[in-house]
Amino acid sequence: MKEKLRKIFSVGPFFLIPALNAISPLIVIPALTYTYGAAGWASVAIAQSVGMAAASIAELGWGVLGPQRIARSDVSSRREIYMAALASKIAAVVILAPLAALISFNLVADYKIAATVLTAAISAGALSTSWYFVGCNRPFSIIWAESIPRLGLLSAAGWAIYLGAPLEVYGISLMLAVLLSLAMSSRLAGHPLCPRFLDLKRGSIEVKKQISITLGRSISVIYTSLPVTLVSLVSPQSVAAFAAVERLMRMALSVLGGVPSRLQSWIGSADPDQITVRSRKSLTYNFALGVVSAIGFFFVASLFGSYVFSKTVQISALNAFFSSSLLLVICVSRGYGLSLVAESKGTWIAAANILATTIGVASILSFSKLWGAAGAIVGEILAELGGLLLQAVVLHRYRARV
Repeated sequence: MKEKLRKIFSVGPFFLIPALNAISPLIVIPALTYTYGAAGWASVAIAQSVGMAAASIAELGWGVLGPQRIARSDVSSRREIYMAALASKIAAVVILAPLAALISFNLVADYKIAATVLTAAISAGALSTSWYFVGCNRPFSIIWAESIPRLGLLSAAGWAIYLGAPLEVYGISLMLAVLLSLAMSSRLAGHPLCPRFLDLKRGSIEVKKQISITLGRSISVIYTSLPVTLVSLVSPQSVAAFAAVERLMRMALSVLGGVPSRLQSWIGSADPDQITVRSRKSLTYNFALGVVSAIGFFFVASLFGSYVFSKTVQISALNAFFSSSLLLVICVSRGYGLSLVAESKGTWIAAANILATTIGVASILSFSKLWGAAGAIVGEILAELGGLLLQAVVLHRYRARV
């Protein structure tokens, strides 16, 4: 009984991390919607969409494969992996952040400079080292290095915007948070802040090994991070409403990410004969988490949205229902992704992402044009279901042969 309680409480810090990260937008978004209205929110939403897409690509798959590699490595190997990851991600951010910022500048109708700065800052978020501390099972290092600096700086930004500061303050504060977190992470990890050329060379070799994951994530961002951008192309009048419920749902997923984050190191540190056992349990945990969370989200989304968006954007019951369904599917899909990596079938995640993207782009563009925000969410559900089914088929057929 004590052992079970210890395991339950060990998940707590992994919930605290995304919870603290979710609090920051809850301070900034009400302030910016209060001060700059729906137009300001629409520009910020598009900037977030493009920035998160760039960050997902620049992350280069380290967040998927890195934690379990770290969990299985000794101290000296961990240092090499950390520095190789940091060097490769810095190179990717230098290329992708300016490109993403330029795209945002051309997409938004209002507050172009603010959207450009915010996009660049969000793109730089790819430099996060949380994956490393997840693999080391050191959640409190993430809290000290990333969550607390981000919460402090974005709280200050939200208060400043509420008092009438320019919207650019949001992006500037977020960029400062990224840089401060990187410095503190290096100190806590005991590794150098600046990588060497040798680290970049080693990082490029490592990235080639996980190119399928990187390619899959690069493709999948089209429907995971860019739905707001896609909706803006065919149904601009629906952007504010869709972005509101989408943002709340992604915030919920961020908080729920504490469970798969804890399971990463739990599965990765298992003895070879226990990996499949833990992988099966992981699927059950993620499914149960999805069911409970979907029900909760449906009942609180509208009420919570009224506060977050200062009553400038309303979340309908229909949109809340569809988003709850999407949340459930994503939780289950996360479980299958963990199992595929644990059982050496992680390359199939890329194939699932490609399938989901193909379905997602067509369905989001088509349905949002016909039915606005609700149609876009249905398109996301179809995309996630396609990827989930492929992962499930691959995993269960593999187990049947073993």
